[in-house]
Amino acid sequence: MLKFTSKDGDNFIFREPKMGDAKSCMKFINELVREGAPITVNEKVTLKEEKAWLKERIAKIKSGKVFMLVAEKNGEIAAICEIMGRKYNMAHIGDLGISVRKKYRRIGIAEAIFREVLKKAVRKGIEIVRLCVYEDNAPAKALYKKLGFVREALLKNEIKCAGRYKNAYVMSLYLKE
Repeated sequence: MLKFTSKDGDNFIFREPKMGDAKSCMKFINELVREGAPITVNEKVTLKEEKAWLKERIAKIKSGKVFMLVAEKNGEIAAICEIMGRKYNMAHIGDLGISVRKKYRRIGIAEAIFREVLKKAVRKGIEIVRLCVYEDNAPAKALYKKLGFVREALLKNEIKCAGRYKNAYVMSLYLKE
Protein backbone atom coordinates (compact mmCIF):
# COMPACT_ATOMS: atom_id res chain seq x y z
CA MET A 1 0.00 0.00 0.00
CA LEU A 2 1.37 3.40 -1.02
CA LYS A 3 0.26 6.90 -0.10
CA PHE A 4 -0.04 9.57 -2.78
CA THR A 5 -0.78 13.27 -2.45
CA SER A 6 -2.23 14.85 -5.59
CA LYS A 7 -1.37 18.26 -7.04
CA ASP A 8 -4.38 19.75 -5.26
CA GLY A 9 -3.43 18.25 -1.88
CA ASP A 10 -5.87 15.30 -1.77
CA ASN A 11 -4.55 12.09 -0.22
CA PHE A 12 -4.99 8.73 -1.91
CA ILE A 13 -3.89 5.18 -1.28
CA PHE A 14 -2.56 3.01 -4.10
CA ARG A 15 -3.12 -0.69 -3.46
CA GLU A 16 -4.01 -3.93 -5.14
CA PRO A 17 -7.74 -4.55 -5.51
CA LYS A 18 -9.64 -6.90 -3.23
CA MET A 19 -13.03 -8.61 -3.51
CA GLY A 20 -14.50 -6.07 -1.10
CA ASP A 21 -13.96 -3.44 -3.84
CA ALA A 22 -16.62 -4.94 -6.15
CA LYS A 23 -19.35 -2.39 -5.36
CA SER A 24 -16.96 0.57 -5.55
CA CYS A 25 -15.47 -0.75 -8.82
CA MET A 26 -18.98 -1.18 -10.24
CA LYS A 27 -19.83 2.42 -9.34
CA PHE A 28 -16.51 3.53 -10.88
CA ILE A 29 -17.04 1.82 -14.24
CA ASN A 30 -20.73 2.73 -14.44
CA GLU A 31 -19.88 6.38 -13.81
CA LEU A 32 -17.41 6.26 -16.71
CA VAL A 33 -20.05 4.64 -18.93
CA ARG A 34 -22.66 7.32 -18.02
CA GLU A 35 -20.11 10.02 -18.77
CA GLY A 36 -19.32 8.51 -22.17
CA ALA A 37 -15.64 8.37 -21.20
CA PRO A 38 -13.23 7.22 -23.94
CA ILE A 39 -13.06 3.60 -22.78
CA THR A 40 -14.07 0.41 -24.55
CA VAL A 41 -16.84 -0.47 -22.06
CA ASN A 42 -20.08 1.18 -23.16
CA GLU A 43 -22.70 -0.61 -21.05
CA LYS A 44 -23.27 -0.49 -17.31
CA VAL A 45 -22.21 -3.58 -15.40
CA THR A 46 -24.05 -5.39 -12.64
CA LEU A 47 -22.56 -6.20 -9.26
CA LYS A 48 -22.49 -9.88 -10.24
CA GLU A 49 -20.52 -9.06 -13.43
CA GLU A 50 -18.12 -6.83 -11.51
CA LYS A 51 -17.51 -9.50 -8.87
CA ALA A 52 -16.69 -12.03 -11.62
CA TRP A 53 -14.33 -9.55 -13.32
CA LEU A 54 -12.64 -8.70 -10.02
CA LYS A 55 -12.26 -12.36 -9.05
CA GLU A 56 -10.55 -13.05 -12.40
CA ARG A 57 -8.25 -10.02 -12.06
CA ILE A 58 -7.23 -10.91 -8.51
CA ALA A 59 -6.37 -14.45 -9.64
CA LYS A 60 -4.27 -13.04 -12.49
CA ILE A 61 -2.51 -10.64 -10.11
CA LYS A 62 -1.65 -13.55 -7.82
CA SER A 63 -0.33 -15.56 -10.78
CA GLY A 64 1.88 -12.67 -11.91
CA LYS A 65 0.06 -12.14 -15.24
CA VAL A 66 -1.54 -8.82 -14.32
CA PHE A 67 0.01 -5.87 -12.47
CA MET A 68 -2.77 -3.72 -11.10
CA LEU A 69 -3.42 -0.99 -8.57
CA VAL A 70 -6.44 1.04 -7.58
CA ALA A 71 -6.31 4.58 -6.21
CA GLU A 72 -8.63 4.93 -3.26
CA LYS A 73 -9.85 7.99 -1.40
CA ASN A 74 -12.15 7.53 1.59
CA GLY A 75 -13.29 4.11 0.36
CA GLU A 76 -14.04 5.35 -3.16
CA ILE A 77 -12.14 4.06 -6.19
CA ALA A 78 -10.67 7.11 -7.95
CA ALA A 79 -8.54 5.35 -10.58
CA ILE A 80 -7.61 1.91 -11.82
CA CYS A 81 -4.41 1.03 -13.66
CA GLU A 82 -3.28 -2.34 -14.96
CA ILE A 83 -0.64 -3.82 -17.19
CA MET A 84 -1.67 -7.23 -18.47
CA GLY A 85 1.24 -9.38 -19.48
CA ARG A 86 1.04 -11.33 -22.72
CA LYS A 87 2.08 -14.99 -23.15
CA TYR A 88 4.69 -17.12 -24.82
CA ASN A 89 6.97 -15.32 -27.30
CA MET A 90 5.25 -12.03 -26.43
CA ALA A 91 5.66 -12.36 -22.64
CA HIS A 92 7.95 -9.32 -22.65
CA ILE A 93 4.97 -7.11 -23.67
CA GLY A 94 2.26 -5.79 -21.37
CA ASP A 95 -0.97 -4.05 -22.37
CA LEU A 96 -1.89 -0.95 -20.39
CA GLY A 97 -5.36 0.01 -19.25
CA ILE A 98 -5.95 3.08 -17.12
CA SER A 99 -9.07 5.00 -16.11
CA VAL A 100 -9.59 7.92 -13.75
CA ARG A 101 -12.90 9.12 -12.33
CA LYS A 102 -13.79 12.53 -13.83
CA LYS A 103 -13.55 14.50 -10.57
CA TYR A 104 -9.99 13.22 -10.01
CA ARG A 105 -8.51 13.97 -13.43
CA ARG A 106 -5.61 16.34 -14.09
CA ILE A 107 -4.24 16.18 -10.55
CA GLY A 108 -1.43 13.69 -11.19
CA ILE A 109 -3.10 10.40 -10.27
CA ALA A 110 -2.80 8.76 -13.70
CA GLU A 111 0.92 9.41 -13.98
CA ALA A 112 1.66 8.37 -10.40
CA ILE A 113 -0.35 5.15 -10.43
CA PHE A 114 1.06 4.20 -13.85
CA ARG A 115 4.63 4.61 -12.57
CA GLU A 116 3.89 2.33 -9.59
CA VAL A 117 2.25 -0.36 -11.75
CA LEU A 118 5.14 -0.09 -14.21
CA LYS A 119 7.65 -0.86 -11.44
CA LYS A 120 5.78 -4.09 -10.66
CA ALA A 121 5.62 -5.08 -14.34
CA VAL A 122 9.29 -4.39 -14.99
CA ARG A 123 10.30 -6.56 -12.01
CA LYS A 124 8.43 -9.42 -13.71
CA GLY A 125 10.13 -8.98 -17.10
CA ILE A 126 7.91 -6.55 -19.00
CA GLU A 127 10.09 -4.66 -21.52
CA ILE A 128 7.44 -3.01 -23.71
CA VAL A 129 4.13 -1.49 -22.62
CA ARG A 130 1.45 -1.03 -25.27
CA LEU A 131 -1.85 0.77 -25.23
CA CYS A 132 -4.66 1.84 -27.51
CA VAL A 133 -5.98 5.41 -27.18
CA TYR A 134 -8.82 7.16 -28.99
CA GLU A 135 -7.48 9.57 -31.61
CA ASP A 136 -9.53 12.44 -30.14
CA ASN A 137 -8.45 11.87 -26.51
CA ALA A 138 -5.93 14.72 -26.38
CA PRO A 139 -5.36 14.67 -22.57
CA ALA A 140 -4.51 10.96 -22.57
CA LYS A 141 -2.26 11.25 -25.61
CA ALA A 142 -0.40 14.14 -23.96
CA LEU A 143 0.10 12.11 -20.78
CA TYR A 144 1.36 9.07 -22.68
CA LYS A 145 3.78 11.21 -24.68
CA LYS A 146 5.05 12.77 -21.42
CA LEU A 147 5.60 9.25 -20.05
CA GLY A 148 7.71 8.33 -23.08
CA PHE A 149 5.21 6.44 -25.22
CA VAL A 150 5.59 6.71 -28.99
CA ARG A 151 2.84 6.41 -31.57
CA GLU A 152 3.17 3.20 -33.57
CA ALA A 153 0.02 2.87 -35.66
CA LEU A 154 -3.33 4.37 -36.54
CA LEU A 155 -6.25 1.95 -36.33
CA LYS A 156 -8.99 3.31 -38.58
CA ASN A 157 -12.57 2.88 -37.35
CA GLU A 158 -11.33 0.89 -34.34
CA ILE A 159 -14.15 2.13 -32.11
CA LYS A 160 -17.85 2.45 -32.88
CA CYS A 161 -19.41 4.75 -30.32
CA ALA A 162 -23.01 5.99 -30.55
CA GLY A 163 -23.12 4.94 -34.20
CA ARG A 164 -19.96 6.89 -35.10
CA TYR A 165 -16.60 5.41 -35.90
CA LYS A 166 -13.48 6.64 -34.17
CA ASN A 167 -9.86 6.04 -34.95
CA ALA A 168 -7.40 4.93 -32.30
CA TYR A 169 -3.64 4.95 -31.95
CA VAL A 170 -1.42 2.15 -30.75
CA MET A 171 1.32 3.62 -28.58
CA SER A 172 4.32 1.86 -27.06
CA LEU A 173 6.78 2.50 -24.28
CA TYR A 174 10.12 0.76 -24.87
CA LEU A 175 11.88 0.07 -21.61
CA LYS A 176 14.86 -1.75 -23.16
CA GLU A 177 16.40 -0.83 -26.47
